[in-house]
Amino acid sequence: MQPAQPRSHSTRKLLPIAAALALSLSACGGGGGGTAAVNPTAANATLKGAVIDAPIANATVTFTTGAPMGQPGSLVVGTATADASGNYTVQASLPNTSAPLFANATSPDGKVVLTAYLGTSSAVLAAGSLTSANLPNLVISQVTTAALAVYIAAGGSYANLTPTLYAALLSQHHDDILALSAAIKAVADGYCARPAGYADTDDMARGIARNGMATSTPSALNSAASTLGSSCDGNLKALMQYIASDERWAPELDLGDVLEQGAPAVAPGTYSLQGVLAQSGMSALPMLPTPPASTASAASVPTPASTLPPGILNTVVTVDASGNISSADGSVTGVIVGNLMTLTVNDGQGNTYVLAGKAGLLPSGFVVGSTAPTSAPSAPASGASSTSSSTGAAIGYGLRMGGRTQSGGVLTRFDAVLVPQNSQPGWMQIGQSGTSHDDGISCGNTSGMFGVRLMGTGASVGGLVLGACVMPQTAGLNLSPALPGGNGHEYGDDDFKPGASVSFTGFSLNSTNGTPYILKAPTGITITQSNPSGQTSTLTGQMFYVMGAKDMIFSTAAPGSSGSNALFVMNENPLDTLQENRTHQDH
Repeated sequence: MQPAQPRSHSTRKLLPIAAALALSLSACGGGGGGTAAVNPTAANATLKGAVIDAPIANATVTFTTGAPMGQPGSLVVGTATADASGNYTVQASLPNTSAPLFANATSPDGKVVLTAYLGTSSAVLAAGSLTSANLPNLVISQVTTAALAVYIAAGGSYANLTPTLYAALLSQHHDDILALSAAIKAVADGYCARPAGYADTDDMARGIARNGMATSTPSALNSAASTLGSSCDGNLKALMQYIASDERWAPELDLGDVLEQGAPAVAPGTYSLQGVLAQSGMSALPMLPTPPASTASAASVPTPASTLPPGILNTVVTVDASGNISSADGSVTGVIVGNLMTLTVNDGQGNTYVLAGKAGLLPSGFVVGSTAPTSAPSAPASGASSTSSSTGAAIGYGLRMGGRTQSGGVLTRFDAVLVPQNSQPGWMQIGQSGTSHDDGISCGNTSGMFGVRLMGTGASVGGLVLGACVMPQTAGLNLSPALPGGNGHEYGDDDFKPGASVSFTGFSLNSTNGTPYILKAPTGITITQSNPSGQTSTLTGQMFYVMGAKDMIFSTAAPGSSGSNALFVMNENPLDTLQENRTHQDH
């Protein structure tokens, strides 16, 4: 039995993976064939990771090439059994070919099935020994499973899957992957029942993705809400923000998340670290599965506790040639390996955060008016770790991270930049070049303006979709509602409430004092929801955006209040064009 068709949803045109990324595939050599082309000569690699939605004890872990387990063209190259905490070690016999490599996990009862793409077999083989610390997708999770389900639903082929294609998938379908991840976690953790007709979570994910992407109004969140039923809506809202703010899953949502090779992506030097810390209010303590007894949802995700308003961090840090990160006052320590970063941050207000995520290069022109970072090594290990010594060669990095407070374990989103001291952001450069995946939003013919689809996560704005037209300004960004007409004429809307419309008052995001890479709109941004019956409700708060971030932070929190922080996440657009290294973008 197939689930019900998705509810009515505004028109959103996402480019089919197979067609939209053909140039990326050809530029990078494309993917190889299936397992029929595998070289019989193989060697062993040691891979350590975890099976985590909540930790799945004693899960069966299987590594395959060509395709995920059970799919045509798959070839088993290693197996193991996870321990009581979901951790595993696999000795895999990997072919030295470009065949895609997958990790698969099945719970002892067979109801939770998860899968992950790891990159090419030859790249993993060359590394010899890997853990999730340098290959995030070795954590086989709801995020990795959702990404592959959306990939296939959008027209992709396992045999042609490459790191380049996977990176483009995560960027262009970010909100669909996040929504589907929440649906998988809701069922695997027992907060919502698995619908009848689906054998396991992977089967369900494929069905939700297939229905969500197949209509003229594609949306994985809308499809998930229809499939799981209205009693699960609250859990989906909360879990989307939970996933985006957790240090285990935030890296899996961004910039490729398969094997990264080469020297640290961040060049050694001294930088200004400017960022926004946004507590979700949700506890990071493990939520153990409690399967519901019927098709009704189980208990809801715990209600967020009182949350601090977003905090702005502004300090000077040094990155050494080994990738170690530190500040002179000791408030920031961490390490960067490839483009994977871990940080421990003291915000100066009595809160310490443990964070992890990805770093990417801000495009040329986004950072101006300074010199390249100092103290580059005289003989770098590779071009990836070298720095330019010429004046004006300003290089900056965008950080997308999640984590938790060290005390209490409150999940927290951290959007930040690492930029040369005394540099300035080139906000007017945004949108000047490159392709805009505007999701069909119409902004007219105004020069320099582009469309952005903002999907809300969290209890306060979960499922609300804002169709915004963005106009870069010297000191920030102006946002206005999308124009009627075109593919985006129905934006905004509410993925959980058919027929409801969502609007917002236009606003300006301006740089804050001393932190020009952080934009803020003061309290007074009003979001209005109108139901088909004519009833309206409003929500007022403030918005934050950090250059290069994948989301905007919307907050109704105030000191001593019961407000909350939420995220409006985006698909690829001119605000979101981070590169993984200096020579090319992944797509």
